[in-house]
Amino acid sequence: MEAWQKWDVRGLVLFSLTLQIVLSVLGGRRKYKINPFFKIVLWFAYLGADWIVLATLGKLSGSYTESPTTNVLRAYWAPLLLLHLGGPDAITAYSFEDNKLWIRHLFILVVKAIFVVYVICLSWTFSWISFLSFPLVLAGIIKYVEKILCLKQNNSQKTKPVISNIFNPQGPQTNNSSALNDHLNANPDVLLAYVLFIITRPDVNDYFSSHNVSEVRKKMKAYIKETTGVDGIRVSEVFNDFDRTSHERFGDMFQCLVAEIGFIFDVVYTKAALIYTKLGCLLRFTSFASSLSVLLLFFISIINEPKFHFSKIDIGITGILLSGAIALDLYAACVMLSSDWAILVEQFHDIVFVRKIFNVALKCFPCLLHRSKRRSIQMGQFDLSEYCWRYNKRKVNQSWGILLKITNAHEIVEMWCKYWFTKFVEVPNCLKDGSNEILDDLYSSFFREEGFKISRGEKAIQHEQQSNELKWSIELDFDHSIIVWHLATSVCCSQEDDGDEMKKTSKYLSDYMMYLLVMCPALILPEHSKSFWLDHAYDELKGLELPATNLRNAASTLLSHQDNVPKEEIESRFDVFNFFL
Repeated sequence: MEAWQKWDVRGLVLFSLTLQIVLSVLGGRRKYKINPFFKIVLWFAYLGADWIVLATLGKLSGSYTESPTTNVLRAYWAPLLLLHLGGPDAITAYSFEDNKLWIRHLFILVVKAIFVVYVICLSWTFSWISFLSFPLVLAGIIKYVEKILCLKQNNSQKTKPVISNIFNPQGPQTNNSSALNDHLNANPDVLLAYVLFIITRPDVNDYFSSHNVSEVRKKMKAYIKETTGVDGIRVSEVFNDFDRTSHERFGDMFQCLVAEIGFIFDVVYTKAALIYTKLGCLLRFTSFASSLSVLLLFFISIINEPKFHFSKIDIGITGILLSGAIALDLYAACVMLSSDWAILVEQFHDIVFVRKIFNVALKCFPCLLHRSKRRSIQMGQFDLSEYCWRYNKRKVNQSWGILLKITNAHEIVEMWCKYWFTKFVEVPNCLKDGSNEILDDLYSSFFREEGFKISRGEKAIQHEQQSNELKWSIELDFDHSIIVWHLATSVCCSQEDDGDEMKKTSKYLSDYMMYLLVMCPALILPEHSKSFWLDHAYDELKGLELPATNLRNAASTLLSHQDNVPKEEIESRFDVFNFFL
């Protein structure tokens, strides 16, 4: 008990720093990490970080001793905890819904800032050490304000950057055209990915220009023509100018798509939308300078204040907390320099000084350009037919009925079973190659100023001359349409195994869309909604009592049902039968 009283606050502040390190290191990696264990660790760290900070601040207010030296040092820990409450750059929200909590975080900032000042006043000694706590308060408030601004931005009805004019409106810096061309020859996917990010998000202003989308179109079209000598009408022509082989072009287009997804992820879940702006650079410099100056002056004050006899343990913990805060900022800077955003900032940022810093850093540390993979090359797979035929909900309820009733854990068990039937496969080369055609059409319509035509399968059914027969399937609710096409794809692919690469790719895409609907419904459905058709499909397929030993036999049985069931009853049942009438 005595040991706990001595180490409770010490242990909590060190544990808080540990959680910040975990969030900083793992937060950015969740873009390409799909391991469930990894997600669980990050989830616990994300939820526990704020709780530990709040609990520690409460302990600090009630742990004052008769020794003024102990109180003075522990007063340093309160603003450092406020710094932790702001969180790292790598993660501001674990899920998109967390962005709605920005008002709550604003209230917490006001309350905790007052609370931190109160803790400092309780231990005030009119010494240099006491005065040094205020720069830490400033740094902590800045960190938290950054988080609140990012959350508020992503929660707004029309998402806009905090400071939209990041890049020079006049376009690229032509006085360094040779270096620019060399850089873009090495990273063409980054430029095209950013263009795709801007033109496919009309609700988001250009992060590097205050112009609207039509002006961005003209700017980027002229820019591609200037840097490549190509008109910019066809994306394939741009890559032809880089003397790429067909296979390399396909790979680059896929990397372009991956980078574009990375831009979206960074804007929604990290502080990227703020830290590259003018305001972000100013806030980051102020925060880092405050922490660094306090670290240096703290040890100078310790040496020059012989009247205070501080505990060596508390001095060490304070030094660890200050050094940890600076180390996390330096790590965040390295992540910034190794990101795709750095390539854009180096050439286009409005502030010349910022461009020069990035340019010098990338030249001095070329290893930063060899970025780790941006996103996993695996894709989730969920076969609804296999899940329905192999998972018996009734048997589970019979085996664990009493326990499930007591714990009310039906949804947890069902989610675990869905995880059990989820698998991950490497993205096939055929799918990577296909992204070239899709992006080529996308850019072509954009640069011809035709806008974007959102389709849900029109081209596929028109290509097969099945517009009249299958048009109903693409006019359903989106989740309903996914299920219908998924089941139809499963049945068709199970009938023959001829090694057709396109058939395999279709199956991969079908299972991936079902994976998103089942495991990531927030990406498909409106918020707080559940797919009615998913439960309906499960009940219908289970009601057919198809053989689960062999999916091919089960598919054959499914097809044979249309001969034994009246047409009116078939039409009233699940719509997938309409594919085979």
